[in-house]
Amino acid sequence: MKTNPKYVLRNWMAQLAIDAAENEDYSVCEELHKLLKAPYDEQLVFESNWYHKRPEWARHRVGCSMLSCSS
Repeated sequence: MKTNPKYVLRNWMAQLAIDAAENEDYSVCEELHKLLKAPYDEQLVFESNWYHKRPEWARHRVGCSMLSCSS
């Protein structure tokens, strides 16, 4: 039994999809959709793009680094 997914949507992943979509490029959205339909599977074709820690560029980008909640 698999208890934890290998692939989980992260803020930096969503930001890449948003940035591309703003330029009418929906390929990143489509790729993430395919990936996240089977998050427990190995999916080696996606591993190099999506199975790694947050990229350096995302460490200082609003919404990709740390989120805070104001209540």
